[in-house]
Amino acid sequence: MGVDSTKVEGASDIPVAAAKPRRSRSTRCVVGGAHALVLRVSSLFGLAPLKFEACDGGYYVTISSAMCIYSYILVTVLVILTISGLVAEIKVGVELAVRMSSTTSQIVSMCDILVVVLTAGAGVYGAPKRMRSMLKFMDSVASVDTSIGGKYSETTERKICAILIAILVFFSGLIIDDICFYVIHAKKVGRQWDVLLNYIGFYLLWYIVMILELQFAFTALSVRVRFQAINDTLVLTAKKASMPMSAVEKTRSPASLNIFAISVASSDMQRAGNVNLLVDSHDDSDHDVIVSKSVGGEPRLLVSAGRAAEQLSKLHGALCCAVRRVEHSYGLPLVVILISTLLHLIVTPYFLIMEIIVSTNRVHFLVLQFLWCVTHLLRLVIVVEPSHYTIIEGKRTRSLVCRLMSLTPTTGEFPARLEVFCRQLMLQTTSYMPMGMCTLDRPLVASILGAVTTYLVILIQFQRYDT
Repeated sequence: MGVDSTKVEGASDIPVAAAKPRRSRSTRCVVGGAHALVLRVSSLFGLAPLKFEACDGGYYVTISSAMCIYSYILVTVLVILTISGLVAEIKVGVELAVRMSSTTSQIVSMCDILVVVLTAGAGVYGAPKRMRSMLKFMDSVASVDTSIGGKYSETTERKICAILIAILVFFSGLIIDDICFYVIHAKKVGRQWDVLLNYIGFYLLWYIVMILELQFAFTALSVRVRFQAINDTLVLTAKKASMPMSAVEKTRSPASLNIFAISVASSDMQRAGNVNLLVDSHDDSDHDVIVSKSVGGEPRLLVSAGRAAEQLSKLHGALCCAVRRVEHSYGLPLVVILISTLLHLIVTPYFLIMEIIVSTNRVHFLVLQFLWCVTHLLRLVIVVEPSHYTIIEGKRTRSLVCRLMSLTPTTGEFPARLEVFCRQLMLQTTSYMPMGMCTLDRPLVASILGAVTTYLVILIQFQRYDT
């Protein structure tokens, strides 16, 4: 799908390579497909306070003041409901409480509930600012799709929607099973309705936490796909410069830009039926179309190798700014999510191990806790893996530019542009570091699992003394 010009509505006409983020007085876009699904579900749980207006093939989305108020009221009510339920369960005592059968389990369960409250609160109360940033950073995404052409695949789009729905269905089933287990257990002492009312807010907050993580993963993957497209165009540039492709990189088929795929259209044009995202815009003459499809369907470079290297360096810089914007928007929620995941990976195996030690033959409880362990590991993967793949694409960019520099002569426009690109790569990163506390990468997973093992040993020792 060839693309000519796009830009976020209301954005100023500054070059893409500028380090400062663009400012706009009003920003809106048209969404469809998996992106519309994510935003719709997020809006229901207060994580995307947006106004949806139906149009051909999608929805116009803008920040809505009414939805902001709805989000604040929703999370505030759920937090109050959860805290009051926690206090009520503590007052009942360990003899009648179904989730707090000992002093140690009281402390562990209290940490479990409070960390969910904190994560949901950080996600919802910061949602308006986060959505404004998202709508602005689409400008950088649009500039990439303008220059390299967005390739859209309906098959891949359906797979993305299916994965999102499958995750939500699995999580819903787990939540319902968890509620039923504790309600049935509380029925033995006549407290089934008390338990249901005390924990209903807690379970609803769990949905907010899960959807927040999916929202970040979806956004990070959209940026990662653009880095991958820039790298594919770099390989195409090497071919244009008559370099042996095998010396630069093994030939690979270009990826589909399904997430935030851009189509050319002015504000009064209808949206094409096979496009995932359209950004209504003014004309943008700063971004040349670098890649187009030939008659045979193969991508071809429309500009010289030097001009392509110059444009790609600008686009790469714009995406790095987008990474910083996403990192800043999701900074606090990501930190709280990581702490939440760490605590849940300690709490859930703790209950599972203690159940095995006590040997009360509650098979249902053992299966339930095992599924929660799998869910928390899945949550960690959802947050870390998109960032990891983005880092991989950043390393691939450095490798490609270095190889191109070693294979080109020392004079000419192309080597000069590559040298500027190389210097730019030295000063920019493609990793997500929420609040500068850690880097979202696979080594972080190993660190968290090591900490979980250490604290589990300590908790089990405390439980022995408590017994």
